[in-house]
Amino acid sequence: MKFFPLVWAGIWRKRGRAILTLLSILNAFLLFGLLQGFSSGLNGVVAETHADILYVFSRVSILEGLPIGHMAQIRTVPGVKAVTPLLVFTSTYRTPSTFISADAIDPETFFEAYPSLSAPPAQLEAMKRTRTGALMGATLARLHGWKIGDTVPLRSLFWANRDGSPTWPVTIVGTYASNDPNFGAQALLVNYDYVDQGRTSQNGTANLLIIRVADPAKAGQVGAAVDRLFANSPHETKTATEGQYVQDQIKQIGDIGMVVRAIMGAVFFALLLSVGAVMMQSVRERTPELAVLKTLGFTDRGVLALVLAETLIFCLVSGALGLGVAVALFPLARNLIGFAMHPGPILAWGLVGAVVLALLTGLPPAIRAMRLQIVDALAGR
Repeated sequence: MKFFPLVWAGIWRKRGRAILTLLSILNAFLLFGLLQGFSSGLNGVVAETHADILYVFSRVSILEGLPIGHMAQIRTVPGVKAVTPLLVFTSTYRTPSTFISADAIDPETFFEAYPSLSAPPAQLEAMKRTRTGALMGATLARLHGWKIGDTVPLRSLFWANRDGSPTWPVTIVGTYASNDPNFGAQALLVNYDYVDQGRTSQNGTANLLIIRVADPAKAGQVGAAVDRLFANSPHETKTATEGQYVQDQIKQIGDIGMVVRAIMGAVFFALLLSVGAVMMQSVRERTPELAVLKTLGFTDRGVLALVLAETLIFCLVSGALGLGVAVALFPLARNLIGFAMHPGPILAWGLVGAVVLALLTGLPPAIRAMRLQIVDALAGR
């Protein structure tokens, strides 16, 4: 520790250059933290899905819609405990950029088929009695300041009502609670009958039919039996576990892991060149100073350790700051993307990356400083 002031002075010898380099490393590790957090969050979403939940959707496309009449036949399949329709009702509120994650559900059957969500019995009964009734999540209520009894005009992205307008007034009759990390408290649940009877197309259909099976170990068998029921029919089905369905949706975006690795590879390579150039320049500028240190008794290995310590401390501090900012943004990111990001492995791998960056960029100039000849350095050769 007695040499720390010397190391610290070397880092800040050129203050402007040091600040710019610090910001470049900080931004790189901030990007690393956010991208890796997003990727790990997606993996967490898949890992936390329910083994006893199956999603049934059209083999053509999830936007095609399945007749809800399929539910009567699905209930006859051995192992089916409950089935319910779900219609995607994504909307905007007040401004075109304020999106509301809304789903049209059947309050009679939804909470039986998807028990991770629950609502107070009195409020659930109010939704059943109120044609325009809706249940809101607590996060959504805080975000928009909604309260029970409010009438909220939603502008649906997909469904026009019979007066030709995309606006659907819904009445907040209660709240729902969620212990499901993949279905948080930022959604709005509206009455399926209200939307289905009011829309101008695809009446009597749903984007998903959600099945709850009695035995999770037999979910695959139940799914295959459901698909056999509607094979070669005008509305063939594809049934998948909740985990498989989530994975399919992620694959439609692309290979997230590969994209993250490609971006971070390019960023790390550019950072390697820039930080390496800065360290080489710093050592060249200090050639006479390093020669004086050797004259005063510093060994070759001592000079090597000083230069490496400068790089290691600088990269670790800059990287830790970037990772810290990324972790601080995780709660905000969860509200935006709807799932949690886990900082544990990201912090560990980020710090390992900072050490690797320090060694790769600091070792060449440190070796140069170690091999420095006092006479040549003082003579300016």
